[in-house]
Amino acid sequence: MIHDTTEREVRDLPWSEYRATVVVELHRVRCPDCGLKIERVKQLPSKAPFSKRFEEAVGQACESASARQVARRFGVAESTVRAIDRRYLERWSQSRKKPALRQMGVDEIHLGKRIGFITVVSNLEAGEPVWFGKERKKETLDDFFASQLSSLQRSRIMVACVDMWEAFRQSIAEWAKHCAIVYDKFHIMQHANQAVDEVRRAEFFRKGGRMRAVVKGKRWLLLTRWVNLSGNKKQMLNELFRMNRKVMKAYLLKESLDRLWMYTYPGAMLRYLRAWTDQLRWQRMQPFEKLARMLWEHLDGILNYCWVKPPLGMVEAINGNIKILVRRGRGYKNLQYLLLKAQRMAATKTEFVVFRKAA
Repeated sequence: MIHDTTEREVRDLPWSEYRATVVVELHRVRCPDCGLKIERVKQLPSKAPFSKRFEEAVGQACESASARQVARRFGVAESTVRAIDRRYLERWSQSRKKPALRQMGVDEIHLGKRIGFITVVSNLEAGEPVWFGKERKKETLDDFFASQLSSLQRSRIMVACVDMWEAFRQSIAEWAKHCAIVYDKFHIMQHANQAVDEVRRAEFFRKGGRMRAVVKGKRWLLLTRWVNLSGNKKQMLNELFRMNRKVMKAYLLKESLDRLWMYTYPGAMLRYLRAWTDQLRWQRMQPFEKLARMLWEHLDGILNYCWVKPPLGMVEAINGNIKILVRRGRGYKNLQYLLLKAQRMAATKTEFVVFRKAA
């Protein structure tokens, strides 16, 4: 039974260069069980004075432009654009079928002083983040397993790609007992780069005069893979190697360690790791001896890569997308909004074009 009628003015898509406002007549119905209820209209998704078509246009514009640019284009406040964009992403998230979580990535990322570290759980097969949690403790990942996954979903996780943070390993071992833990290659190579840098700094302070000038300024060359260097950069490194053999040995040890993940048989990988460790005898390079001890302490997670091969670079790619969103948005106060933005970016494979000044 219709009780009365009311009208709502909502902003719609512009007609030509003119701003369009639509007046919608709504009925309030009296229900014997529920009382007074107002009818639902598909083109009015929320109580905000905007139509669904207008919000979808704003949300799609936010996929490739900043909120400030979209606000200038549509003539609304920047905070209004962010609120519309979040409602648009929430409707998209509720309507889509989310992929199953079989290959999981766990990493931490720093989002500034206000938020600090957050734990990022990713779906490596879909290439998108699944969940954000504050801090990087065991209790943080425990909360994800307990609140976001059922026991059946936890049993379906085949592999987890993580760094060597002990809190993450303990949580996965407790909640997903049938999951194989694989340590991320890029985090291990990051430790190798740190070892090279420590050797470079030691040689920088040990040498004097002309030799110190040769070592100075070569940090980024030493941290770059040989295959990624140009001919001129390779010549600069060769000049450094002729002047300092210890730096050359450190660089070759770092480059040869990357071959560890080319093996498909655990026995062959183990033999290569033993041979790589034997090269450290009589070299007196403590940073690499520390790296070798760390590799042997986490041997199981390295050898597991021979059985299950998750996409190792996907974790860093997802973290890179999150950092791009944070820089473009100049920070996010709401982690759920940032998660929706990152998921939409991964689903639509949005790429941002960066223009550089000509040399």
